[in-house]
Amino acid sequence: MAPGAVWHVHKDITRYTSLLHIANSFSMMLDNSITTLPGVYTVNVTLHFFRGPLCGSVMQSNTETSEAKLNSVLTAHPIIKGIYRDPADLIIPISNGAGGAGFWFRIENETDVHTTAVVIPNNTYRAVLEVYVSHHGGDEYWYANPLRSGDLQLKPDGLESAKPNGGFRQVVATIDGRYVGSALPFPVIYPGSINPFFWAPVTAIGAYDQPSYDLEITPFISLLLDSKAHEFGLTVRDSQPYWLVSANLHLWLDAWSDSVEAGLLRYKAPPLRLSRQADWEASEGKSEIDGQVTIRFSGWVSSYRGNITTSVRHRIKFKSHVEVEENGEKNIEVESRSRTNVRTIKDHKVLQRAAMDMEAPLEMTVITSNGGGGSLFHKTKLVHQLKETRSLIEGKNTAFSSLSDRQESEGSVVTEDGAALWGKGDTKSTYKFRDEKSCYLRTVNMIGGKVEEDEETASCATVAAS
Repeated sequence: MAPGAVWHVHKDITRYTSLLHIANSFSMMLDNSITTLPGVYTVNVTLHFFRGPLCGSVMQSNTETSEAKLNSVLTAHPIIKGIYRDPADLIIPISNGAGGAGFWFRIENETDVHTTAVVIPNNTYRAVLEVYVSHHGGDEYWYANPLRSGDLQLKPDGLESAKPNGGFRQVVATIDGRYVGSALPFPVIYPGSINPFFWAPVTAIGAYDQPSYDLEITPFISLLLDSKAHEFGLTVRDSQPYWLVSANLHLWLDAWSDSVEAGLLRYKAPPLRLSRQADWEASEGKSEIDGQVTIRFSGWVSSYRGNITTSVRHRIKFKSHVEVEENGEKNIEVESRSRTNVRTIKDHKVLQRAAMDMEAPLEMTVITSNGGGGSLFHKTKLVHQLKETRSLIEGKNTAFSSLSDRQESEGSVVTEDGAALWGKGDTKSTYKFRDEKSCYLRTVNMIGGKVEEDEETASCATVAAS
């Protein structure tokens, strides 16, 4: 058996700190394995713990002294990715408790809503729902799905879906059937997908670290403070078989009281209305889907911190364009944007402002032709990217971070019955990160399965110029 690849994957789990304060079993699961292919997986997991206060490393004071800056470096802590900086006191899973085929809920269509009954402590003063989602089966290439009537047949290109209902999906969260938040899923491309030769030895964005989506649901705490079980639901709009979804409910507790008081002040959640247009003749044509919506929630919670009002404004914008030409060329363009603003107010004064922006553009062109002997020849050009910016302002303290993860791929592959027979591919990956204290840039250029360039730098000047 030939030697396999070795991967090192790092993930910041600071937000799950409360799970490490008590005795728990730390497990590693490999649910998606192919039993017909021989192989052995060896996994080593190491937890790294950092000393020092979390707040001092994340927030940058405008009046910070040199000594304080030095102490901050010496006690540096990984930045929490999310809309908060202090980890929650309690985390409750919203998932498939049976766990026979994994702990994910399996979503077959948009009417398929899976729920978990949860009783939260009566001294909860903040709540954030962290949602995980992944797309598989007939919806693996949902972003390339055209909108057309079912009686029109297109030439096979390896990106087909059973139902041509368009390239739009939306993950929706509910409490007792009421909408409390949503996210536009990032189109993760799995190893072996589109052109397997794009992803050796590099991987696509998010393939080894699925993105998660934070939904601020503090305004809804008043609906949950009755010592009764409430149904937290998850579904995927316009979905086809199948999607896997789960969530973590992060709760912050009042250590000085057994209960808090709360109320919902504002609830404005209009539906996301989509414009759907399609123009097809035989096997060629085009379709477009676009829409946008702004959601607003606000509510107050009275705890040891005082009477604090949390306001949430969430805006999402989406556009999908799929065009198929007679020569077998398929062009795909997806624009997905979201912005979340969270503001906390006490005694008519703003305590904190948090803003999160995410963009996920994707462009792909696939030209499919007859490869001979029942095979198909696909020539593909792909550009996809994940861009995030996060800012947090609290008094005179500020925190800021930006991330850009971009990949450009181009190559060809011959397939038969979905299996790759021959191919080649080049992929250039550019990863940029910066915050108020540090910068990082890494560029990996893979040509024909070999890494021809792998450079990294911590120079902020280089990052800014790239």
